[in-house]
Amino acid sequence: MSESVIVFPTDFSSQSLAAVEWARKMAALENAQIHCIYSIEMPHYYGAFVNSAAMMPSANELEEYGKQRMSEFLEQHAAQFDRPPVTAVLVGKPSIQIVDYAREHDARMIVMSTHGYRGIRHAVLGSTTEAVLRDADSPVLVIRSKG
Repeated sequence: MSESVIVFPTDFSSQSLAAVEWARKMAALENAQIHCIYSIEMPHYYGAFVNSAAMMPSANELEEYGKQRMSEFLEQHAAQFDRPPVTAVLVGKPSIQIVDYAREHDARMIVMSTHGYRGIRHAVLGSTTEAVLRDADSPVLVIRSKG
């Protein structure tokens, strides 16, 4: 039998740190391993603003950038985890990547924060958390950040 998995998505913001403590608690209760994941979306460029496809970063470049950020994040916040988490950097729409990752790893739970945007900010930025709540097969614990 494989070890249980708690998925902790992060965007490296201080708001996402609000969920670390809960991910740690849930992992302890479930005797689970935390999987800290970061999903970076390919930028959208439109013809009028781009002279050449060479300006667009490749998926590999974005993944390398994400790995560097993940390494820095874990170095800064290692003390907040009981043991080093498994890490993954994914390229694609974050809500889809989070749900697919949780399915592929048969996650016991997803623990994530929400920025709590309302009004026009919510309409413009969307809500990764809402999409994960809507599509996930496993329970999702959402922690509202105070920041």
